[in-house]
Formats: sequence, C-alpha cells, structure tokens
Amino acid sequence: MLVRFLDRYLFLLVHLKGLITHGFSRRAYGQWAEDLLIAGMVFGKSGTYVDVGAFHPMHYSNTYLLYKRGWSGVVIDPNPSARALFRLHRSRDVFMQVGVGASAPQQPYYVFNHQSCNTFSEAHRDRMLERSFMRQIDTIQVDIEPLATLLERAQVTAVDVLNIDVEGMNLAVLESNDWTRVVPKLICVEDDDLHIGSVAVESPIHTYLAEKGYTLRALVGQSSLYTHD
Repeated sequence: MLVRFLDRYLFLLVHLKGLITHGFSRRAYGQWAEDLLIAGMVFGKSGTYVDVGAFHPMHYSNTYLLYKRGWSGVVIDPNPSARALFRLHRSRDVFMQVGVGASAPQQPYYVFNHQSCNTFSEAHRDRMLERSFMRQIDTIQVDIEPLATLLERAQVTAVDVLNIDVEGMNLAVLESNDWTRVVPKLICVEDDDLHIGSVAVESPIHTYLAEKGYTLRALVGQSSLYTHD
C-alpha cells in the first residue's frame, strides 16, 4: 500500500525537493547542467524558448534558468500532473498538455513511478520496465499534434531555443515542425544514438538536423546542442 501511494505521488515529492534544492541553492537545473551551456550560447537578455517534454518547472529543466533571466515561451508535456505546477511557478509561459509528433487521434501514454521516464514509445517502456526500481503506474490516452500546429496556435514564429526530451520520440517531434515557418536558432535534443567517440552519421537525429542546416556544437550527457548555420 505504501509503495503504491509513493508511486502515485512521487511527482509531488520531486516538486517539494525542487523547491528546496533548486529554488534556493542551485545555479543549474538541467540533468547534466546543460542549461548553463545553453545560457552561454544564446545572445541577448531575453528570448523565446519551446520546451517539448518539459516534465517539471525546475527539476531537470533546461529552460528554467532562461525563465529566471526574463525569457518565456511554450512548454509542452502530456503529463496532467505538470499543468498546475507550471501555472504556479512559470506564469509567463504557455503550457500545453499534449503529445507532439505526427498527427494522431490519441495514443497510449505510459506513466511510471519516476515520471521523467513517461513515454509514448512501447520500446522505451519495455526498456524502462527492465530496471528493478521502475514500475508502470498508469496508461492514459493523449492527443498527438504536430509541433508546427502547436506553434501556430501559440502564435510563435521565432524560436531562440528549442529543447526536446520526450523519451524515444525526439526525432518524431523534429519531423513534425514546419521548417519553412520556424527555424530555431539553437536546438537541444536528447539523443540516445550519439555518444562521445561515436560516428555522428549513425544518429538519425544528427543526420536529420544536418540536412536542415544545423551543426553539432556540444554533447553533454545525453543532450546534443546544435546551432543553425
């Protein structure tokens, strides 16, 4: 009973931890501190970001540091637990509770006790369940919309930073953008196929972004940072 209770409300416990450790003492908020690198690569005192798979206002966030510096933008996450937290802590942002990818009526969204690993991908779900500490606690049906549609709805035409971390569906998010309309200046995307010492062309994400005119600038943990040529 206690385990089931903790599984269900672990997201709120993570939030309380974030208020204590991130809200008062942290200088970096990204899982690998990649937000420090992002902040150093962008120019100007303010700008617009789009955060796909935003997860939490502060914890593991690559955009919260920018928010603290006066930025704002669109944060997207299908997790219903995230809506209230973003409204409370990041009121300047537009929060969208939806999945991102090729347009589809609805798809199953697999929810874990560690909700940073939530995913639409069955393959990713199966990999997560191989870990002894990971448990699936729910499956919900979520609408899927292209990134292009969401940006048009939010009236976003210029993006300084695009951050993508959607657990196995990152390339689908990129492919759903309208590149004739919105070309982000900097993209930070989680890429499980790209590692230090690996051949970049083996990564479908790297190949796709290179074709769009992007150059890989840094690799931090599982996050790859690209700028447009």
